[in-house]
Amino acid sequence: MLALVGIPASAQTPPQGKPGSTVRCWTERGQTVCGDTIPANAAGSAQREINASGVTVQTFPRPLTPTEQAAKDAADKAEAARLAAQASQTRQQIALASTYASEDALRKAYAERTQSVHAAMVAAQSSLASHRLELSRALLRAANLELQGKPVNKQLQDGIAQQVGTVNTAFTDLQHKRGEYAAMDDELQQALQKYRDYKQNGGIAPAVPQN
Repeated sequence: MLALVGIPASAQTPPQGKPGSTVRCWTERGQTVCGDTIPANAAGSAQREINASGVTVQTFPRPLTPTEQAAKDAADKAEAARLAAQASQTRQQIALASTYASEDALRKAYAERTQSVHAAMVAAQSSLASHRLELSRALLRAANLELQGKPVNKQLQDGIAQQVGTVNTAFTDLQHKRGEYAAMDDELQQALQKYRDYKQNGGIAPAVPQN
């Protein structure tokens, strides 16, 4: 049985049923429709389950479209990765806090790590510059052939495409290492706080965030 009243959905009172019974209500063209069963054309609508007193006892959101579901899945995956990275970093900081005998020793360890990260960043910069130079030379050879009215052979074209990919990869790697280097000071401060918490708690490690 369906009940439809031609007034806005926000103002409609659902039909009354027997005590203990419920009905489903949804919106069609600005009007609330309630019934014991849900027709196929309402399957994609948000719905409410209402008891005999007119009180909503459960809500059912509109099903997501494939595009919306894909976006939600991507966001959920990104959030899970963020939480995993946060938990991993916290475990590392706790390990450092329980390993070193003093804050000075912890600072020294981070100083050595910072130097290592900086060296890796400098190497990545050098690698990117080298790959860019190789790409520039290949593009120049192709440009000279075209200026001479000669075709650019497939081997050179494929080489240029491969070098473009190599440059992009090297650039991404450099950006990652720059970010890692920039975050070192914040990581040190967090590790020092974990160290102090560890000592104040009598050697009991702080809790690790759960996914």
